[in-house]
Amino acid sequence: MNILMLSPEHPDEPKSGLGDHLNRLISYLKPHINITVCTPSGQLFSYAKFEDYIADANFTMVRHVLSHNERFDLIHAHDDTTAPAAQYLKQRLGLPLAATIHGLESERKKVCREAPHPYRLMTERLLIESADALVVLSTFMKRSLNKAAHKKITVIPSPVSMEEEKGKIPRSINRRFLFSYGRFVPEKGFSQLLKVFAILKQRQPDLYLVLAGEGPSLSSYEKLAAAYNLKDRVMFLPFLNRKDIRTLLSQCEMAVFPSSYEPFGLAAQESMEQGVLTVVSQSGGFCDYAVHDKTAIIANFTLVQEAADLLDSFLKDREKARRIKEAGRQQVFKLHHPRLITSSYLQLYERIFNNSAIH
Repeated sequence: MNILMLSPEHPDEPKSGLGDHLNRLISYLKPHINITVCTPSGQLFSYAKFEDYIADANFTMVRHVLSHNERFDLIHAHDDTTAPAAQYLKQRLGLPLAATIHGLESERKKVCREAPHPYRLMTERLLIESADALVVLSTFMKRSLNKAAHKKITVIPSPVSMEEEKGKIPRSINRRFLFSYGRFVPEKGFSQLLKVFAILKQRQPDLYLVLAGEGPSLSSYEKLAAAYNLKDRVMFLPFLNRKDIRTLLSQCEMAVFPSSYEPFGLAAQESMEQGVLTVVSQSGGFCDYAVHDKTAIIANFTLVQEAADLLDSFLKDREKARRIKEAGRQQVFKLHHPRLITSSYLQLYERIFNNSAIH
């Protein structure tokens, strides 16, 4: 089977969880099927208007696919920003379309108390209505999408990486530290984490906080750290590669992911896979695999004092931490093993191909 994948970012150069997800997924699917990935070449920040970027990006993808004159059996579109190309190519080539909805802009903006871009709402609707099958990574996303889509939705989580470091990793930070990473945007909850850490450091005077990522909220986080007198206790690192992330995960006291909107939680999954004590927020895709006091720690980061007390108690109870770390690791291997995920996608593709009225 030949699959055409449309994505806003290339899996070989991931810039977000979507790129990391595709990187893993394609590596597991490639021994079984042929996959051609098509991505736009432009960058969003170089366009004055979002609509201009979408138009140019989708035109580029369409032109690239049609110029190569390859035969495909199915299109798999990732993210609503590929919707115009996905819908056009479905009609032009007469192919069935699968779409993975990685998040809903309306829900994302709601938690940030911002209005979603109207054009983004249009591309979401276009992709949902054009798709012959919808895929999401979590039951949280399925519940969100059930309100917007009146068709069958398949839940297939992101597979674990199965990557292990060989030998002893040299220590990169010679301090006790909490670690978190991701895009520096409001919905990732880093501002709440800084507030929690301001209280926690009073109980754990030798503890530091390391945040890695990039995004528009960086300057506001730096100002917040200064306002809470945390400048010498918080380290801001740039976007890191997978090896550097695994190194810091292996050395931190715990990894903390305080997102207010998280469709799946790839970073938390990766942390648990590495056997790290992992803290997540109360809602989102985390809830499919993070069970409080069993496989992870679930905290309400809007209640900063309560969250600080909770993290402090787990940092002091090493035996409980050891038990949770091992159970968390086993949980993500059981639920997200590549064999399971690969089989689910191959069955899905086969079903879409066979059910398509075109064939």
